[in-house]
Amino acid sequence: MKISARDIDHLSVSHTDFEGIATRLEQLGFKLTPEGVEPRCICFQPDRDDIPNYIELLAGDTTRIALALNVEELDGEERTHAWETEDGFEVDAGVVVGETGGPLPWFPVKHETPDAFMEPEWIVHPNGALGLMAIHAVAENPRETAKALKAAWNGKVEEIFDGCMMVKAGSVELLIWSPLAYQLEYKALEVMAPTELPVVVGAAIAIERSRPLQALLRANNIAFQLTEGDRVLVAAEQSGGLMLEFMPQT
Repeated sequence: MKISARDIDHLSVSHTDFEGIATRLEQLGFKLTPEGVEPRCICFQPDRDDIPNYIELLAGDTTRIALALNVEELDGEERTHAWETEDGFEVDAGVVVGETGGPLPWFPVKHETPDAFMEPEWIVHPNGALGLMAIHAVAENPRETAKALKAAWNGKVEEIFDGCMMVKAGSVELLIWSPLAYQLEYKALEVMAPTELPVVVGAAIAIERSRPLQALLRANNIAFQLTEGDRVLVAAEQSGGLMLEFMPQT
């Protein structure tokens, strides 16, 4: 399947412990859309008003992480969601979802109401999160995986360094690591390379400042590691299967 992707729209996380992971993400300092409605989303201020930027959490029989690629035109399944804001205003979201592709799990989406994921009360987070910057994946052969996704998305590919390829269709980057390169880059977390490849393993999120986030994590007894540039790393075990890399902008 080939599309013309505009950007990585969001990260879709299906989890067997839907409510437990939602609570854990709140302890990490994220503001989620209201409980009682699936999906629950961590929304950010996007670069473009017509392309949302968020992470969605869904209930699933297995834990699975997939990329959603924003497209302008799409024939697919129409899905609707409705949340209520704190002041009682109902927000309706309409999304068209296409067929899943590979080699890394992904699917195209078209948003009928992109502003539904940009409500002011949902894009301001206690941890200072500003936006989804990049997705981390691990593949046995990053170059070949990147080549296949470039063709499928009509995107751009760049070799960052040996063992790390970048695929880009918009402002959110996909970084594809070899198992060894991933372990070396995130050795502070003592990460283990996944056995089933290729797979999405983490996300890089822009934050305002590092120290307030560190204080919040300590208060909630969440382990983290500091690395170059005051980046804050949180292991996948702390967030339900997704390694989080918080990158301060000031």
